[in-house]
Amino acid sequence: MPFGQELRNAVAKRRPDAVCLGGVCYIRLGGETLAKAALTSGGGYYDGIQVTVLNRRTGPVDSITIRSWDVPCGTKKPPDCGEKADWDIYRPTLDIDGLWDLAEEYLRLFQEPDTEMR
Repeated sequence: MPFGQELRNAVAKRRPDAVCLGGVCYIRLGGETLAKAALTSGGGYYDGIQVTVLNRRTGPVDSITIRSWDVPCGTKKPPDCGEKADWDIYRPTLDIDGLWDLAEEYLRLFQEPDTEMR
């Protein structure tokens, strides 16, 4: 599955009203505030998500890039070093769901509280 589709799926789990076009998703946070989430790449590989909070009238409010190494990970199996060893650098698969969990924590800072919580 392409990473853009994986991003859409991860966002849709928590934000079904998000609008996703290509590899970018837009999320309404309330009032004049939106968030834009896009995959970032480094060295030719996707390695994180950039989340930008936008005000419709004044433009960007804040931005953060969450990289794959920011996601806490459990015990991982080391790369296979048998006969099929590759002369490339080992790159673990991108955990988009884990990245989006961290992005959700960040977006909660800008989300307007529900009227029930007041």
